[in-house]
Amino acid sequence: MEQFLSQPVSEFRQPLLPPNNISSFIYTNAILRSSEVLPTPLLHFWTLEETVILGLKDQRLPHLATALDLLRHRHHHYFIRNSGGLAVVSDNGILNCSLFFPWHLEKQQLTIDEAYQRMVTVIQAAFPELAIETGEVTHSYCPGSFDVQVNGQKIGGISQRRNMAGVVVMLYLSINGNQLSRGELIRDFYTAGLQSTPNKWHFPDVWPAAMTNISDLLGRPITIAEAQDRLRGVFSLTDNQAFKQLTWQPQFIKYLNDERLAISKLQERLPKEV
Repeated sequence: MEQFLSQPVSEFRQPLLPPNNISSFIYTNAILRSSEVLPTPLLHFWTLEETVILGLKDQRLPHLATALDLLRHRHHHYFIRNSGGLAVVSDNGILNCSLFFPWHLEKQQLTIDEAYQRMVTVIQAAFPELAIETGEVTHSYCPGSFDVQVNGQKIGGISQRRNMAGVVVMLYLSINGNQLSRGELIRDFYTAGLQSTPNKWHFPDVWPAAMTNISDLLGRPITIAEAQDRLRGVFSLTDNQAFKQLTWQPQFIKYLNDERLAISKLQERLPKEV
């Protein structure tokens, strides 16, 4: 067993409603900034409702206003995260899971690939009946070298952020629901945003069938709660009291306020609804 799995781990869950969507990244950034005082590694779960999370690169779409109008007409909320990458869907069938590793609890800082591999190890341990691999699924949305896939179909994506005190590895995992429809939504988003303009920014050519759900692969329904329990079960969870106390400290509250201001300001870059 990987040595890091034997460490005590705290847990933090955030089921978010649309008015609080940006809290997902507000808390992610504030926790990362607090890495030097995190008492343990942290497992952070969060969920959203019918939301498209945009990446910074999506601002370069030549017809972004039209693309956002399409999302509204398809009854999806949206916001832009303060990191690279491209658009992904998050809804009641998608589980977002982040792992925070403070450097003060490690023998040495993890490389980028080592940090990614830790998340892969966790997913493989949580779903041992699936032949989970990584590698870019070119025609998925938000393709990347650490796409989580089974038999060539993508079931999730991984990204990370790091600072001098630690790293957070972030995963979205398609658990259930209509993944084909999610793919069609992002395909249509880019079609509307590009309108045949030469794609010099390498926006993805999304093929909806390039992605699937864990429930479809297992051949039976699986809930978000069951998926959370599987991921939790990989770790030795500890009492969350020390982490809860940290979130009430003045410094952490300041970080939350700082990040809320920064991410709220970022939303102002998006075209206004007309």
